[in-house]
Amino acid sequence: MKQLFLPLGLVSAIIVALFLPAGGIFIADNHGLKILVVIIFIVSGYQTGTRGLLLNRGLLFIFPAAALISLIIAPLLGLCIVKLIDLTLFPAMGLLIISAVPPTLSSGIVITDLSGGNTILALFLTVSLNLLGIFTLPFMLNFCLKAVGPVDVDQNALLLKMLFFVLLPFITGKLIRTLLKVHKISANWSYVNSSCVILMVYASLAVSKNIISDVTAGEYGIIFTAVTLLHILLLLINTGSGKLLRLPLPDQKALLFVASQKTLPISIAVLANITCNTGSAIIVCLMFHFMQLLLDSFLAAFLQKK
Repeated sequence: MKQLFLPLGLVSAIIVALFLPAGGIFIADNHGLKILVVIIFIVSGYQTGTRGLLLNRGLLFIFPAAALISLIIAPLLGLCIVKLIDLTLFPAMGLLIISAVPPTLSSGIVITDLSGGNTILALFLTVSLNLLGIFTLPFMLNFCLKAVGPVDVDQNALLLKMLFFVLLPFITGKLIRTLLKVHKISANWSYVNSSCVILMVYASLAVSKNIISDVTAGEYGIIFTAVTLLHILLLLINTGSGKLLRLPLPDQKALLFVASQKTLPISIAVLANITCNTGSAIIVCLMFHFMQLLLDSFLAAFLQKK
């Protein structure tokens, strides 16, 4: 049930946004998206524990590789796919945004665990790449967006917003956990984050519900091809990197799933905080999210046997 809560909730959000958009419009018009982002990262900081994290010499190779692939190579791959498939402006924006954001906050760790991978390493990579990604995102995104059209992102403004709406709440949540001396976190907190993501998607689609119906079947097919190609390329690059670094198999699995996935909340936060029209960009972010969950779940089940 826990694994199905977010995917089913996102599907429900899309349907409700089409037929009952008023609630989502109210959320969007009253700073609801930004409030939901803050809640997500306070809870994420509260959930993140550092007990059991063992720093070793292996991380001197694993972390730079993961950072390079996830935060630098991924958006450049997204840019190459945009040029190769000749995506129109709004889908191109969506693909570049989802490719530039850091890894998922939870599913990468969960799927690493399902595959029999090193969950402690997955946790370290998730936290560290999300913190580093706050600083790389504005600059990589601006570089890639300028290459596809007349889109100008204020890098400094976006960086400040990421610091205020992502990093500060995360640190606040972590401080709350430390001050309260909480060692074991209820699994139910993950439902809070998932519910916030569902509401963000609902509100984002409600204010522009015509976008879903305006996108043609052919365009959906092109978007599906683009997001699938991006994720498969990331999986292949991370697989090759793990073997090149001669990592133990559990560490290879952690690198594979964490550095190949991308976070939906931050991508929606970026869409909510850039001033230009983003059109159907959110559809690309949603399709990538569903694709990575589907592909990686099957891949984890296969790798579990090894």
